[in-house]
Amino acid sequence: MSVNFLHLRSFYAVASERSVSKAARRLNISQPTLSKQLKALEDRYKVTLIEGTRPPLTLTTAGRALFDKAAQLFGVADEIGALLGEDDIDSGALLRLGTDSPPYAAEFMAAFKAEVPSARFRVTISNAMQTNELLLKAQIDIGIICEPPIETDYTYTPIYADRLVAIVPASWPDDGLTWFPVERLAQEIVLIREATSPTLAAMNRLLADAEIAPGQTMEFHTREMIREGVARGIGMSLMFEKECPPDSRIRVLPLDTRSSLIEVKGYLAVRTERKRMPLIRQSLAIARAMANEAR
Repeated sequence: MSVNFLHLRSFYAVASERSVSKAARRLNISQPTLSKQLKALEDRYKVTLIEGTRPPLTLTTAGRALFDKAAQLFGVADEIGALLGEDDIDSGALLRLGTDSPPYAAEFMAAFKAEVPSARFRVTISNAMQTNELLLKAQIDIGIICEPPIETDYTYTPIYADRLVAIVPASWPDDGLTWFPVERLAQEIVLIREATSPTLAAMNRLLADAEIAPGQTMEFHTREMIREGVARGIGMSLMFEKECPPDSRIRVLPLDTRSSLIEVKGYLAVRTERKRMPLIRQSLAIARAMANEAR
């Protein structure tokens, strides 16, 4: 009795996502259709593969065994496609990219375009948590994310490293300082990002280690708004160095600490099962090259 590969791919998607709705979005089919295909596979072989009705769904012993074999099968299928000539990136191929780090995403796209001039991009800018959610929903192909939460079925390639710097209004009384004293944060109005921001997390690590608290904080949800707020003298802020383009209204000062607590790494994240696809393979290669050049 031959295996129905359509039903097997449906099972593999649900088992990977632990959710019928996410798997349906990933395969671009309706949830009822996906559920019917999964049930047809179970009925044909008289076996239960997935238990539960709400995500995260649970794989049975048979389901786990089949999932491992299916992963091997579809991995080999990708390799066969490459062997038969599907290794080249199609002309005009579209790469859906999500990021919380626009400067690094732009650098990545320039490097990709240099290698594949015909490539096209669709870019979604959001915060780290939202970008990771887009990956989980398969609404983007790759994510360039600062300190992403680790998902077991994703591949993460380091692409950049950055560190916090202080940004202050051009008129800020500097007393001739070329470094920003961390303890001075206790006297300043500090413009901060939202609670889930890696920038805020790095700042909080620094403050906790120094055992100080900012004089006052104001929460702004975008780096652009924070830069404008600083430029207009509302307060100062800490940002990652690459996020601070030249602006005559703002001064950028390194912090007077060598602590690794102010450092972050950004990663290119992809679904492990898709990393053999030409677009994704090229993305991973460019990410590795960018990381090597930065060393």
